[in-house]
Amino acid sequence: STQSTWAGSFAPYNAQATLHFEPAFWGLFLPCTVSGRVSDIWRGYVTQRLMWDIGGRILFQSPWVIQNRNPHSYLADLQSEIPLYLQTSELLKYLLSWNSTADTIDQRLINLMVDLYEFNIIEENDVLFTHSFIQDLRQSGYKFPKIINKL
Repeated sequence: STQSTWAGSFAPYNAQATLHFEPAFWGLFLPCTVSGRVSDIWRGYVTQRLMWDIGGRILFQSPWVIQNRNPHSYLADLQSEIPLYLQTSELLKYLLSWNSTADTIDQRLINLMVDLYEFNIIEENDVLFTHSFIQDLRQSGYKFPKIINKL
């Protein structure tokens, strides 16, 4: 069965076995200054917050892949996930209260990444790489979706 998120709600998702439709390509950037085990989850929350501004939402479907785990250290996984356990609650509170007067979703993404840097969630390189990612999308001819929820 399919479930969806609505404005004002968040659901964690990662970068494994996900499908992004073209109107949401702007939300594919993965922060690189945090652990890979954190990056995709926080990217999902950022994308969900900005989806509210374009009238979008995240859909969840029953699993369609089987993951065979390779041997690895669960302790190392736990250690790399510590920011999820210590900072996610504050991140979600921040995202719930965040707003922007920027007229485009690409500018709102940049604004939000700057704000998350100032909030000590990500580092400066993620802000710089977000600018580059947005520029790459523009140069490819990508059409960003329009803002429909002006705050």
